[in-house]
Order: sequence, then C-alpha cells, then structure tokens
Amino acid sequence: MLTYGSLTAEVPLGPFEASPIRVWSAPGKAAKLHATDHCSRIRAGRVTPTELPLRAVVERMCPQCARYGPWARPGTGVGLFLGALTGLGLLHELGSYGEANEDTFTDDEVKQAAVLLLQAPQGDGEDPDAGEDDDDWREGQEAQQVRDSVVGQWRSAAASLHRSHRLLALFPWLKPWADAGMRLKAEHVALLQQQAGQLLSREALTAAAGVAAMDTPDLPAEDPVFALLGAPTAVEAQLTSLWRRWSRQVADSWEHPREHDYLVYDLVRGISSRRKGRDAALERAQELVASWTLALRTDAAGEQDERMLLVRLPEQGLDDPLGRDEAFLGRLSEWELGVLACWATDADWEELTVTLRVPESVAARLLSQPSALSCLTPEQAVAPQDAAPQVPAEAVGPGVFDDTPVSERRAVTAGDLRALRTISREADQLYLVLSIEAGPEVLPLSVLEARVVRGGRYVVVVAAGDLPDALVAARREEFTADAVADDDPVWMPRIHQSSHPDFGRSLGASEGERLVVRLAQGRSRPDAALRCLLLSRGMADLRDLGDRYDASGERRDPVPFPVWDGLLAMEQLDLWPFRPVGGEDAWHGGSGLPLGVLASVQLYTTDAAGQFEGRAHSPGCQHRDRDRGLTRYYDLVSVGQMLSAEQFDPCSKCGGYATRRLSTAQVAYYRAAHQVHDLAQQVRWVLGRPGRGTDTAVLLAELKEWGAATSPDGWFDADGEERQWSRFIRRLLQQLEAAVAAPRPSS
Repeated sequence: MLTYGSLTAEVPLGPFEASPIRVWSAPGKAAKLHATDHCSRIRAGRVTPTELPLRAVVERMCPQCARYGPWARPGTGVGLFLGALTGLGLLHELGSYGEANEDTFTDDEVKQAAVLLLQAPQGDGEDPDAGEDDDDWREGQEAQQVRDSVVGQWRSAAASLHRSHRLLALFPWLKPWADAGMRLKAEHVALLQQQAGQLLSREALTAAAGVAAMDTPDLPAEDPVFALLGAPTAVEAQLTSLWRRWSRQVADSWEHPREHDYLVYDLVRGISSRRKGRDAALERAQELVASWTLALRTDAAGEQDERMLLVRLPEQGLDDPLGRDEAFLGRLSEWELGVLACWATDADWEELTVTLRVPESVAARLLSQPSALSCLTPEQAVAPQDAAPQVPAEAVGPGVFDDTPVSERRAVTAGDLRALRTISREADQLYLVLSIEAGPEVLPLSVLEARVVRGGRYVVVVAAGDLPDALVAARREEFTADAVADDDPVWMPRIHQSSHPDFGRSLGASEGERLVVRLAQGRSRPDAALRCLLLSRGMADLRDLGDRYDASGERRDPVPFPVWDGLLAMEQLDLWPFRPVGGEDAWHGGSGLPLGVLASVQLYTTDAAGQFEGRAHSPGCQHRDRDRGLTRYYDLVSVGQMLSAEQFDPCSKCGGYATRRLSTAQVAYYRAAHQVHDLAQQVRWVLGRPGRGTDTAVLLAELKEWGAATSPDGWFDADGEERQWSRFIRRLLQQLEAAVAAPRPSS
C-alpha cells in the first residue's frame, strides 16, 4: 500500500534515476537523508550537504522529507518529475478512488435510497405532502443526501482518473507499474456511475428536456380568481414570471417537474393568508402548474427513438485535486450530470469523451441548446475537423529545462511546454530563452508557446523563479534595511527642483526595485516579485506581459502585481528642455537640447495619436479602473515620437501615459538636461532684463563648470548629439560673458 504522496523504492525512475539531488545528512553511512537542513527530524548537531543520485536518495530519504520536502529545484526536469509524483501528485492519485472506503455506500444502501427517490407519485389532484410525517420527510432527505454524495464521489473519482492518465502520459515508463492501480480506479468510477444512475429518474430527465423545448403556454390572465393580484396586465406579468421560473428550474434539474410546484407560493407572496380569495388563487395556480406537467406526460407518451451522441467534457476543475477553486464538472447543471450518469454507454476518462445513448428529446436539446457539454452525432464525429489538432504532451526528461548545462540542452517543443503547464503550478512565468533568429529574449510562457507552435526553435535558459539568490537577496536586504533605518515611505514625493540630488529618482529603475521590495513585504514569497522584475526588464515590449486570459475571461498576468510598479513609473517626463526654443519670455519655451539616451524610452498610453474619442490614459489611471497592467490594446511610443505628437490629448488626472523606468544613465542625463535648461532660462532672463539683480557671477561659474565637464559616454546615441550639447553650453557661456562685459545703461 502506497503511503500518502511518498516516493518509494518500487517506483520506476526512468531517465531521472541518476539525476543528482542535493541532500543533507548526519555523519554515518546509515544516516537518513534530508531534503533540507531545517528538517525537524534532524537530531544530530551537525549535518553536511552532498549530492547523490535520485535512486540512492529514494532508499534513504527521511519519511517526513519524502512526503513534504522539496527534493529538487523547481523548474528542473527532475523537479517537475518529483513534483508530479509526490504530495498531491500521481502517487496520491493512484492511492485514491481505487476501491470502496468508509464514504462509499453499499449497493443495498443505494437501492433503499433509490426506492424513496423514484417512488411513484400520488394520484392527480392530491396534495403530495398530505399524510407525510416527520419520519417520511427525514428518510427523503437522507435519500437525497445519498444521491448527492454518490454523484460527488463519481465526479471526484473521474477527475482523479483523468489526472492520473494525464501524468502518466508524461512519464511513459511508469505505465506498466501503474497499470493495476489504473484498472482499479476505472472500475471504481464505473461502479460509482452505476450507483448514480440508479438514484436518478430517466423519466424526470426526459421531462426536463421536454420543458426546455416548450413554448410559453396560454396564461389565464383574465381569470377572475386572480383578480386580487391586480389588473389583467399585472396578472399576466406575474404568471409569465411563474412560468419562466418553473420552466428554467425544471429544465436544469434532475428532479421530476412535480417536485417544483412549490414555486406557486411565490405568486401570493406578500398577500395575507386571511385575505379573501388567496386560497382560491393559490389552488388555481397549482392547477395551472399541474396542467403544464400533464402536458409533458401527454407529449412524452409512447416510446421514443434513441440516438447516439459523442460528448466532450469540460476540463475546468481538473488542475486542483482539492477542489478549492472549482470542482470537476462543476459548471454542469443537475440535468446534464444526470444525463451523463444515466445514459453513458462508454467513457474515455483519459480523453474526457463520453458516448451516450439518449432518447430523441434529450438528444435534440443537447444538440440545439447552449450547454457546457460539447456534443456531436456519430456522423459529425468522424468528419474531418477544421480545428488544429491539440499538441500532445511529450515525455518529460532531462535536457530541456534547468537541470543540465545550457550547451547540452535541446530545443523546447510544444509538447514540452504543454507538459510544463500540466505538471507545474507556477509554469506561467517569464523565461530567458535563446534562438538563432533573435538571440537572447525574455518571454512569457504564452508567447513562447505561440512561437514554438509556429515553428520557432528556442532553448530555455532559466525561468524567473530560478534566478540565483545572490541577485535577489542582497537587493531585498538593502532596501529593507534602508526602510527600517530611515522610516522610508513607500511612495517618495515627486521633486521638481533640478538641483536636488533626488530629482528624477522616482523615474529610475532603482526606485522600481525599491517599490517592488516594499510592496511585496508580507507576501508568502516576497522574493518572487523581485525575481520577476529582474527578468522582465529584458522584454522588448511590456505589453506581452499582460495579455493572457483564463477560461472565465479573467486576466492572468504572469507577473505579480507589484512588478508593474517596478517596470512603469506612473508619472510623466518633463520634456521642456528638449522642445524647440520659442518666445522671448525667459520662463517659457524649450532649449532644444538633444534627447540623447531618452529618445528610445518607452511610453505606454491608450491613445498616442488622438484616434479615439476621449482622452488618453495611462495604466493605473482612476478612469481605467486603476488596472496597472498592460495589454495589447495600449499604444507603445518612444519619447522621440511623443515629442512630435500633435494630436495627443492626455487625461488631466494621470497625464496620459506611463513611462518605462529609466536606467541610471538615463536618469543622470534627464537630471543634467533639466539643470542646463534652468541655466538657459536664467541666461535668457539676464539678456532680456539686464541689471535686474541676477547673480551673474554664480551663473557664470556654473556654466563654466558645465563647459569644462566631459559628458559621459552613455548619454548620447546619435552622431552629433554630443557636439550639439557642447555647442549649446558654449553659446550660453558666450552670451552671458558678453552681457557681463557690456556697459550697463545709465539710470
């Protein structure tokens, strides 16, 4: 008997048998091995790390680490293999739902519950609750609980069987070893389905299909008995509402339509029981609902032809063995579950396909009305499909992910990536990859999958979660220590004086790192955001980070939320130093300085060219639901393009765009350009208003200092920009010297 999620010596290890595993142990050849030096079962005062092949580790691993310990680094091939086996993985699945347990009902218990649930109704016109005592009611409730429990166990067992098939497809060397356990699981699923079918009424399911096909019947809105409900128009509205609620509830239920006649009480809700005519109206409404049920019996009289259908089941709820988010088949109605349990003749739980033999009315509903079940006739099933075939998951082994030297890795395939999604719960992250066409790139998994499917050849170098601790821990500790020592606020105030040493700091990449560390404090994995930030900086287009959606339509970014603040500064650049010179007023107009390294800085906005109605917004704007992430619907422009944009109409709240954070060289040049621009404004002031009290000596000294300084190599990219910068400063200096040397006008 397998222990819960523990790897034992009889499990075949395949190509991972010799994979090195880092373990800790006390002195002694017979000492147990531990997956971490923090294991609570370590009794020795000193443990030493070593690397051993996986086969040797399995035989000597301590029981606690064998069950819970992370044996290998996540993201490696052997790490994926062990993660798929241990914990709630394949070993747990093989030990679950393979035989009856204390929660399984016996055949006799199921038969007794079925007698109560499927007993014939009382005669027409009789009150179904008349003569029912408390014991009968309690027995009925217990029978319903048996039905709900059996159906729930069947769904869980089927989900477990499918997950086992899916994992075994990735490790084919395990199939012979797991064959006996898989047969037991399949037999147990078939037994639970048989029990569920006994507890459900085929008559009720067929009737529900008939209700779904019914048109709205004639409603007696003019009947005097309903006069206490209001005018005829009000009566018609209430009877129509009653019909809609009754038909909708019956159509989605596995209960017989007669079980839903309690809905008539909603018709007289709010009317006193002592009101004259209330009982008569209620009785007439009960007759009306009974006539709808009787019409179903008339339509369903006689034998119906049967049809074969092939049904594809939805996959929602299969990735969470605990069912914390959504249970398998949780989106199906009671009626759809009942159809599967009662009329399934064959089920392939590996491919999630079920063959049904159903009455004609049930088949007509499945084929014509919207459903979570994808249904095809046998003729449609054998016809060639236009959809592209699904890429099967390939066998996982060493040589693709981060467990071999980069020089020995093979190109990743679409099957490898599908296997990664199947096994790893943290697969949807960023990856550093290499290709012949593009060289090194940072890509989200969704983008990498799309490129590989189109024929691209990529080698995975590292995932964000596998970045070395040396790159992450030091930065985190540095920012955390500064925050404690200086009582540093999370959001630093914006500084407008260019002479201040922190001018432009809020735009820089270093400030982004600090924000990520501060915003991630208190999370379960605070380093994950910083690791993601370090890798996402290598992306050419940040819009590729936030363009993935799950089956429910919710956006699922591969980056933690704080990373967006590390990548984007939700403020705008002051571009006046780089605008053309204009006007005689010293405090207006630009200086015409070259953009230099700022020309290629990325800006993200909803409308860069004024093409749409309304103003342009940045991610995080209060007019955009404060969603800081980017999608493909944002425009990407450079600072150089924005400087010449004439139709750009920014939001007054957010400024219209977010700025991709600046490098150290870009922040330094941004600060220098503003300082020189401020000096140019002062020079223009002196030239325009001589003798107005400006300290020309200090201004002259600052300009001489700038003129003598050599601009750093990283400031300018284009030819001639450095000469343009130097000429501008020399011209200012010459103009100021001439103004100082000129005689002052007499007063």
